[in-house]
Amino acid sequence: MQRITRDKLTPLFDRRSEPVARVQPGEVFIVETEDSRGGRTRIPEHTTPEYLLAMRKKGYHGNPVTGPIFVEGAQPGDTLAVHILDQECDTLGYTGYWPFLFHLEDFFSRPATTLHKIEDGFFWFNDRIRIPVRPMIGTMGVAPPLEAISSGGMGKHGGNLDTPEVCKGSIVYLPVYHEGALLALGDCHALQSDGEIGSVEMRSVVTLRCEVIRGRSPVMTWPRIETPDSLVTVALACPLEEALRGALRDMILWLEESYGFSKHDAYTLIGVAGHTRPGQAQIANFSMRCIMPKAYLC
Repeated sequence: MQRITRDKLTPLFDRRSEPVARVQPGEVFIVETEDSRGGRTRIPEHTTPEYLLAMRKKGYHGNPVTGPIFVEGAQPGDTLAVHILDQECDTLGYTGYWPFLFHLEDFFSRPATTLHKIEDGFFWFNDRIRIPVRPMIGTMGVAPPLEAISSGGMGKHGGNLDTPEVCKGSIVYLPVYHEGALLALGDCHALQSDGEIGSVEMRSVVTLRCEVIRGRSPVMTWPRIETPDSLVTVALACPLEEALRGALRDMILWLEESYGFSKHDAYTLIGVAGHTRPGQAQIANFSMRCIMPKAYLC
């Protein structure tokens, strides 16, 4: 089985990047990912406020992704369906914050990072509190149409969506803008709150399989996710409520196109059986998702 190692990193989603690997549709392959700081804060000496401030002042590329990966047969106008077959957590994760992210400068004068162990399916917050992991892929996308976009950014190509449903058992649908799609992924979390108030950042090992769907839905505006029991649309905007509207609109169109609902019935059904939740609300653009249980779509 082909294994794409975490030394093959890029800070960009960019059509000009040379592929680090090629995979066939239906091929099962493994991707190793690096943590959101490129592995820079994995020892206690590199978690001090002084080190963090110096690291930020010097500059670094956050959320590096492994890739790009060329998917044979993918052509502009197609849809790439990325099946997430498995995800392994590292044994080490970190939590932390930059005070400016949620305007908490009056609470915290300096950044913080704490290392934690991940063991036997649990994240150890401290010696008394342990929490079951919920592994997810924070950043996944393809090369955008024209511009080069930071792997910490996001757009209709995907990117730093920070959507917990991008996890084992899900299918992520992404638009293809260039031959081979040029898939890349990283920024994995063992745990993440809605809105990404905080997360457990980690390295990860992800098992994937890609499918190329010829053509693209004319009403698919943003990346879509299918879990075993739900449909999920994701939209990005600033302010956050504009992202909510985008995710809602895309879900209405999905139910109309694929399940035969009128816009009226789709909207009212989502309103009583669905949910909207933030993905990443730290920095603009913000991500919101609309979640519709499949149980009501028979």
